[in-house]
Amino acid sequence: MTPLLEQEPGIRLLDQAGDGERAWQQIRHHCPDVAILDIGMPSMSGIDVARAVSASALDTRVLLLTMHDDPCAATHAMEAGAAGYVLKDSLFEELLLAVRTLAAGGTFTTPSVQQRLRELQRRGCTTIALSSREREVIRLIALGHSGKEIARRLDISPRTVDTYRKRLMEKLALHNIADVVRYAVRAGMVH
Repeated sequence: MTPLLEQEPGIRLLDQAGDGERAWQQIRHHCPDVAILDIGMPSMSGIDVARAVSASALDTRVLLLTMHDDPCAATHAMEAGAAGYVLKDSLFEELLLAVRTLAAGGTFTTPSVQQRLRELQRRGCTTIALSSREREVIRLIALGHSGKEIARRLDISPRTVDTYRKRLMEKLALHNIADVVRYAVRAGMVH
């Protein structure tokens, strides 16, 4: 990807970083127009870096690369301050379009994720951003696991599972476990 981007007119690579902390330092140092970050970097996730960039009042626009085609994850990234969300398996042309769109002040989401967001909204399913842990708890509830099984699987206490369940049901305006299962199915969390 890097050699291809460097060959594009108007694009100049300023630096590379192997972890989120170093990426954040380089963004502060270089103040690039666009920072392309992996969502799952060590030390600071791409979402954490996007949040830091947003809070710092830098003009850098953050483009997150990810394997997660979950529309709720895209919503979470955008709420954290990312201006772009591109799947790693996208074509180079899509990445290039995203970079150019962000550099021009726009936002970009991979079309397949954008379509899933529209489908969820059409079905009346909220796109409230959920953490990866919250999504996993919903998924396991929808698959029929008990609170104790979920606690064991996620290495948390049963009381913590109950807290997650109650908080999720409030956040998503769900009234019972059947609503949780329907939500998870409509949101594509279970297949």
